[in-house]
Amino acid sequence: MTNAAFRKLTPTTGEKLADLGLRLAILDRAIAAGIDARAASPPFGPTNAPGLLDWIHRVGTLRRLLAAEGWQRLDHWNAGLIQHPSRPILLGTLQGNRGTGSPDAPLRSDYAKGPAIAAMMRDNDHDQFALFENVRSEGLKLWFLVTYPLQLEDRLVVLREVSQPEPTPQNQVIERWAHRIPLPPMEFPQRRTPNVDGPEEVDFPIALRR
Repeated sequence: MTNAAFRKLTPTTGEKLADLGLRLAILDRAIAAGIDARAASPPFGPTNAPGLLDWIHRVGTLRRLLAAEGWQRLDHWNAGLIQHPSRPILLGTLQGNRGTGSPDAPLRSDYAKGPAIAAMMRDNDHDQFALFENVRSEGLKLWFLVTYPLQLEDRLVVLREVSQPEPTPQNQVIERWAHRIPLPPMEFPQRRTPNVDGPEEVDFPIALRR
């Protein structure tokens, strides 16, 4: 088999995103909106204001852009999700760690997940086999745009990927992943020293009805 033939069997990052109904340009715009909001955080605001504003605007922009392509916003679990118009795919946002975007580095969520997110991960895949095949089953598959802002001397680098965690019990960090799609980092000029981030996501206890 030639190298060219082999490459055709390996999906590109863009093809993997397209299989989820996503485009890198939309993810870029959502992340940039969050960074702009982070930079505009009041210098005497609460310490979690930069991260919280980043999350609010990242979620809002991501959902607005995807809604224009037929996705449906999902609000009743207070988790800031959006659902694919024809496939059982949910997309949310998540703060990762320094392993974000590096396929050979361990990835974990920055905070433990509550009962709502844990419940929505129950039908996720359990391993890395049959990529995107199980997404056509009856259960909803929860994916995340995972980001991690890294402060350098003269710029802010956002590490990122789109990934599906394995089912994870509540009150535990997410550290096992069924599928990971690493993305190139984004760089932004450092306009001022930000406050220390606090928790981004909102996750309330809920009782799911079957």
